[in-house]
Amino acid sequence: MLPSILKLKCPKCHEGDLFVHKGSYRIKGFFDMPKNCPKCGQDFEIETGFYFGAMYVSYGLTIAISVAVFTALIVFDSYSLELFLLAEFLVLLVLLPFVIRVSRAIWIAIIVKYDAKAIEKWKVKNIK
Repeated sequence: MLPSILKLKCPKCHEGDLFVHKGSYRIKGFFDMPKNCPKCGQDFEIETGFYFGAMYVSYGLTIAISVAVFTALIVFDSYSLELFLLAEFLVLLVLLPFVIRVSRAIWIAIIVKYDAKAIEKWKVKNIK
């Protein structure tokens, strides 16, 4: 599951791209997703509002990033509330597009399980 999440690939076949555009930092359409996986046909629009659950994952990732920034400031003995808030704002601003994409990848990977023969099954199904 982890390789497909980090590479932002289809959780069913681990080959198709989850997002239309590869770059996380495009101004337009940075989280546009195709309707189906181009390799195995897995539906990425499982139901209306499916990706609202990814908000919970995003919240968890954001908390983890906040703790990491706080810990880094404590370890380097440079903690102050102002510096923490500034560093936190900048880090989250830079990582926001990536966090959104990874949150969606984690959410769909929780629901859709890996199938090693998914591509073969899809090809056979479409030939008929």
